Amino acid sequence: MEYLNITFPTELKKQLDKEVVREKSRRSTLIQKAVRVYLGLKSRKDREALLREGYIAMRDETKKIMDDFKEIDRESLKYAD
Repeated sequence: MEYLNITFPTELKKQLDKEVVREKSRRSTLIQKAVRVYLGLKSRKDREALLREGYIAMRDETKKIMDDFKEIDRESLKYAD
């Protein structure tokens, strides 16, 4: 376990203290939970951005392949019934 000294704006500390009473917890426990949630959301957002980038790259590659075969498809349709 590591110990940290942190500072909070007065209003945020008041809100934290109210939540500590409501949760029947400790400040450090609540702050740890909040940091875990934040890091989890950030990680998820980063993964979604990478997936989006990958899908866009695949979309462009798929379009290129389809364009490359467009003429061949047109030619083969001449021989279809």
